[in-house]
Amino acid sequence: MHDIVISESIVIITQDPEHGRVLAHILSEYGYQSSNCDYDDALVTVGVVRPRLAVMGICDCRLGQELLRRLRAGYPEVRIIVLVPEGEYELGLDFLADGAADFLYKPVSERALRVSLDRALTFLDLQQENGILKEKSKILESSQQLCRQLFDEVPCYISVQNKDRRIVRANRQFKLDFGSCLGERCYEIYKHRTHPCPQCPVEETFRDGMVHQTEEVVTTRGGQQKIVLTLTAPLRDEKGEIHEVMELATDISQIRELQDRLTSLGLFIGSISHGVRGMLTALDGGLYRLEKGIKSQDLELVTNGAERVKLMISRIRNSVLEMLYYSKDRDLNIQLIDVQSFGDGVANFVEPKATKHDVRFQKEFHGQLGRFEIDPEVISAGLVNILENAVDACIEDEGKDRHIVSFLIEGGKDNVSFIIRDNGPGMDRSTQEKMFSLFFSSKGSKGTGLGLYIANDVVHQHGGQIHVDSTPGEGTEFRVVLPRKHVRAENRVNGGQNESGKSDGDG
Repeated sequence: MHDIVISESIVIITQDPEHGRVLAHILSEYGYQSSNCDYDDALVTVGVVRPRLAVMGICDCRLGQELLRRLRAGYPEVRIIVLVPEGEYELGLDFLADGAADFLYKPVSERALRVSLDRALTFLDLQQENGILKEKSKILESSQQLCRQLFDEVPCYISVQNKDRRIVRANRQFKLDFGSCLGERCYEIYKHRTHPCPQCPVEETFRDGMVHQTEEVVTTRGGQQKIVLTLTAPLRDEKGEIHEVMELATDISQIRELQDRLTSLGLFIGSISHGVRGMLTALDGGLYRLEKGIKSQDLELVTNGAERVKLMISRIRNSVLEMLYYSKDRDLNIQLIDVQSFGDGVANFVEPKATKHDVRFQKEFHGQLGRFEIDPEVISAGLVNILENAVDACIEDEGKDRHIVSFLIEGGKDNVSFIIRDNGPGMDRSTQEKMFSLFFSSKGSKGTGLGLYIANDVVHQHGGQIHVDSTPGEGTEFRVVLPRKHVRAENRVNGGQNESGKSDGDG
């Protein structure tokens, strides 16, 4: 109840001035500021005062109804209480039908008048609040619509994940490239993993409530690989507790491709050091033969070791010169090469290292070997890199008593396949999908992340393919397939992706 009304204006309309003064006196005690007028001045007075309430005494029904209609037409916001003669119930209903807020009998009781005015004020307050709420609702609906549009149309992947790491919301771009994945786990959709990613940014955000950033390689449902920059942010409930985390992933594949070109100097230096490392491994093998020949006084072994040392020194020099124009997409130095001799040379680079670390090295050549057209320097470097990685994987694997690295060549009519198998620790699918990405290394600080990227690049330059098959705990197989007759590739490998849709890094 509005027991005391603070400065509320009210207009009293009556043909009985004395009755009007009595009403004004009563209402003033409750804080109303009254303005009295007769029927003739009612419209003008209401227009000047602009009250929210009016009390109109009825002496002449016809004139009263006409005035009520004009007041309602001109000032529909004003709540008008009419005072009708006692017992004129039907007349009161007629005024309600014409737009009166309420009707009371004359002579009106003070309590009845207060109750009626309080009801009118309550209605006006609710009406005002309702108007404000409607306006806020429109603003909120407009904001929600804008947020939904931004959420769906923003050109990146947005997913919202709960504490079980399940996707509860996803935007349109996410659904287009990864399907309707609601209820699925992020690492299953993005990475095709069977267990959570190490150092998961979503998990980190749940833990500390901070924004975390990572760079990942993800695979769409169509098999296309993308390099994405991910950001995670907490979503809190009304208690301020984190109940969901939003992950935003932006495709930066093109940016990385540009950076590959802009960072050519760094690529040169890294490639040189990586290539020289492989040559030094072969040089170490030549020295091993040389020392063993001297110790056993085997002149043939000494000569063989010395020739290998000289050959490696020459290749180191040539490799340094070749890397200097790597970024210029130089033409391959295609030669017609004997497959058997080429395979023996590749095996001889790595076999001493395997023997030194007690890794059994198997070499098997099958089929129609013959000759094929390749650039022997770059293909040799790529195959040596894969073989070295296989040996290194076996060396690092402590889960088996005996390790084997197999180097097989299968000669076909149109292609020559180089197969490198090891029974090392193997790789999960996530690692396989990143292994050919520039600067990715599964060896941590021991690798540069260039070897497999370059190997994949030169194989594609030859019009060939690299396929990878690996099982965690069992081992890995690389299959490099090269055409016998060289056909110039139209484009170099883009972003380190191979034909099988898999990608990964070396050491």
